[in-house]
Amino acid sequence: MEQATKWPMPALTDEEKRMLQGEEGTVKQKCMEYLVELCRISGADKLVDLDGTCDMHTPGFNLNQYIGFTYDELAEFVAQGGRFKVPTFANKSPFYEEAPIHGWEQCNICSYRNPALRHDDPAFHEKALHKEEMDLLKKMGMITTHSCANYLTMSYLPSVGAQCAWFESSQMPYCNATLGARTNIDGSLATAILGKAPHYGMRVTENRYGTILVKTDRLIHTDMEFDVYGFAVGEACDVEVPVVTGTTRPTTTQYQKFNSACQTGGAVSMYHMPGFTPEAPTIEFATGGKPFVREVMIDDSILRKTYEGLNYHKTDKVDMVYLGCPHLNIVDLMLLTRKLEGKKCKIPLWIMTAPWLYNHAKDLGYVDIFKAAGATLMSGACLAAMGAVPEGVDCIAVDTAKQAQYITGCYAGDDDFLQVCYGTQDDCIDAALTGTWHGEWR
Repeated sequence: MEQATKWPMPALTDEEKRMLQGEEGTVKQKCMEYLVELCRISGADKLVDLDGTCDMHTPGFNLNQYIGFTYDELAEFVAQGGRFKVPTFANKSPFYEEAPIHGWEQCNICSYRNPALRHDDPAFHEKALHKEEMDLLKKMGMITTHSCANYLTMSYLPSVGAQCAWFESSQMPYCNATLGARTNIDGSLATAILGKAPHYGMRVTENRYGTILVKTDRLIHTDMEFDVYGFAVGEACDVEVPVVTGTTRPTTTQYQKFNSACQTGGAVSMYHMPGFTPEAPTIEFATGGKPFVREVMIDDSILRKTYEGLNYHKTDKVDMVYLGCPHLNIVDLMLLTRKLEGKKCKIPLWIMTAPWLYNHAKDLGYVDIFKAAGATLMSGACLAAMGAVPEGVDCIAVDTAKQAQYITGCYAGDDDFLQVCYGTQDDCIDAALTGTWHGEWR
């Protein structure tokens, strides 16, 4: 493998130089060495001070293999009063193998590391928790949202232009495009401890201007249209910044779907929807007045082809339905109860939300409604990240492009890839009630 090109050392302030020389302790020195190395790889000319929020995988201590200090050194740093410099949120389950925080008792899945262990075994669940590491991170100021969509529950959002350091893929466009704050995919212990991040990519105003005009020949207005359109935009634009036209004003759920899809179909961290996103009241604002490098037409035939590509099943017999990628918001849960109340699922239906919303859903009676319908509300995990599906599941139905793409890494049986039916939430609920897939592109 070729080594990455390294640019010269970034310009450092006197304070940053002192940290790099170890004058403020080993932990800060190792964090500064890590960030300087990121600068040299990315071409960043300096570090910027974060004035927004930080986000990182938890427990996150595995990132120390890159940063270099030990658990004992971090514990000593905390004992001496070391804390995170900026508000820092957890975006991932604290458990090994992405085990759920709520609803794990129904999670009849074998560990992919050790098939003799099961996720629904209380002993495995207790052992899988990084308790010591999580306690240390919480003392440092870690706010345990444990959700890929923690921006919906953190109740403390960055303002337009704020410098953040987020990490989870679908959060990149939510931070940059939906909120108008600024981040690269660099949330880590180092950025959280120092409150600094390399100055490149989406932190630089010039890099945020749109370069590709994306058009479509149908009005994008339903949840699934935003999802499929987002995936197609990602495929067409890769890492470029598209200016996306042809949509109605997205709802919160539609922003979730579009953002996660364009980061899965490609690697779009920033886009503009003129009239809707903060930095793009008009196309001229979105581009900085510069001409487009190229235009892309995503017509109905491409949308249909994208939809069909997200469906890979040889049978219409569905064994399981999974909803909640990204994690469902509280309105999604409320609407689901209306669709399931008084009905009975024929096959397992798993619903995933953020841990902080689970108790709200319980207080509102949603958990009881789901249970009566034969559905299970879980929190804090992701079926694809768990690396397996329950025994006997050969075909699963999902309602997001991201999960449809990710879950192909799971196996059904010994040899065959899991078959996936992708469609609307209503298609998935119909499948849960009947055990049969009736979804189609509409």
